[in-house]
Amino acid sequence: MHERMHQGALYEAAHPDLSGRGGPDAKMKKVSVIVPVYNVGEYIDPCMESICGQTYRELEILVMYDESADDSLERLRCWIQRDKRIRLVINDERKGLGAARNKGLRMASGDYVVYVDSDDWLKEDFIETLYRAIEETGADYVSSIGYFEADNEKIEKTTTLPAGTYTGDLGRIMVLLGEAPVVWKKIFNREWLLKKRLFQPEIFSYEDWGYDIVLVPETKKIVLIPEIGVFYRRNHKDDLSHDTMIRILGDFRRTLEFGLEQARERGILERYRLAIEAYIVHDVFWREQLAREAGNEEALRLLEGIRRDFLEERFGCRHLYDFKRHICMGSFALRWIVQSTTAPLKKLEHFAFSGLTAAMTRHEAVEVRHENRLRKRQVEQDISGAFLETIRHLTEKTILFIDFLEERNAIFALQGGAYMTESEAYLGAGDTPPPERRIVSGTPEFMDLWRQACRELTVELGSKRELISVVLVRNRLSGRYGNMDSTREFDGAEEIRRCNAMFAGMEEDFLSRCTAAGVKVMELSLPEEGRFADEDFRHGCEPQYMNSALYIWLRYELYKKLRDGFPDT
Repeated sequence: MHERMHQGALYEAAHPDLSGRGGPDAKMKKVSVIVPVYNVGEYIDPCMESICGQTYRELEILVMYDESADDSLERLRCWIQRDKRIRLVINDERKGLGAARNKGLRMASGDYVVYVDSDDWLKEDFIETLYRAIEETGADYVSSIGYFEADNEKIEKTTTLPAGTYTGDLGRIMVLLGEAPVVWKKIFNREWLLKKRLFQPEIFSYEDWGYDIVLVPETKKIVLIPEIGVFYRRNHKDDLSHDTMIRILGDFRRTLEFGLEQARERGILERYRLAIEAYIVHDVFWREQLAREAGNEEALRLLEGIRRDFLEERFGCRHLYDFKRHICMGSFALRWIVQSTTAPLKKLEHFAFSGLTAAMTRHEAVEVRHENRLRKRQVEQDISGAFLETIRHLTEKTILFIDFLEERNAIFALQGGAYMTESEAYLGAGDTPPPERRIVSGTPEFMDLWRQACRELTVELGSKRELISVVLVRNRLSGRYGNMDSTREFDGAEEIRRCNAMFAGMEEDFLSRCTAAGVKVMELSLPEEGRFADEDFRHGCEPQYMNSALYIWLRYELYKKLRDGFPDT
């Protein structure tokens, strides 16, 4: 951020004439950049600098000004003098971002449209990158896979789906459920927007959210590119204040009404009903979590009304509230699938970095050292047998989500007959109990111990079968990595195949024992297509992490299964 501001100090000297007419881009197609402005005097200069200084010069810059209480207008008048491509449009009445963008779209003359928020800024080649991608692919729109989130102290990279081409119903559902519902990191085909009448709701916040319900299903082709070029400024301190939260929820209801009505009129609601329902559920749960954390009882009442009016009355969605606890036993991949499907973080208990043998044995509680507090706690739970104790003391209706990816790790035998998992978290920990010996994953001794632990777990589950139901997720290690358009094989493919075969055998053993114990089990399997690790994944491109698009699809499939309910045993 500081580097960007420093460049701004040299701006006028470096760019005395910013129009760029007649340069190398003279034959390039025009891009209309639409910038709504309201009370952003503090931020408008770096925003306009980043637009006017783009390497792609064939721009039409439409600044849609709503009457402000600061010096935004004076600053904009200075920019008009500097760059002849800027057209200032002063609105008679403030109607919000959606209205300003819609008016700009109707006025635009470019082949393509880019929306920029006036408190954000762009990398200097971002529009050129977007332009070349949409020209080469013929997509309805092209989006970056992420953005840089900036506050006053730091800049963090945020990513969503893997790069590549998304088409058909599967691609649209992945984008609807997995992409950030924002317009400001995309380039659109203007003719397509107008032909499809893709205008935003004219409200003051959350306009993008209801818009996505209509925008994504209307596409034939969406392309996501790996280049990230938007700096999204998050420095508004009152975002979680009581009054702001209440105001936003009013617009949330209105954007829902807009999106659902538009979807009904266009035939989208009938075709994508469950995907739209899952889209709404995820956001309502997330907002409930924020309201609880803020102690905002009024917001929780409003959300209860939204849940009743939309999810229960219009979609008949009541099933996810029947279970009071959600427990995950297994990988972080499992957690991501479950957390985004059924419940906010507050309701989800995760026992990670733990194989079943360690989870079903108890050692005296110890405090380990670890730089990461979450990993410290997980290692302590692995050693102490916290998962076993949790299952034994259940008193509420619970879903147990389980996978066996952690069984790829060796285990350590401890004194007293307990075990500890040689997990990624363990390798960074200190002050753990001294192991007596190491037992390699997949060896006969390892498998015998695992079967004993599995038998003990299913006995416990059977004793609680009136309270607990199980979702077995058949997660796998990925043998390939890349993006949606091309993949390559990982080194160590033979070991990956061995582990996956072991997981499959464990799953069948677990299922047969659950059936014998009268435990209700729902299964979720990975599709064969799309099994790869994302080369741009923020936590590292490793076999234990499939790409987020696949997890989004699993989230959708899990949602549908939970909606149908657990099978009778």
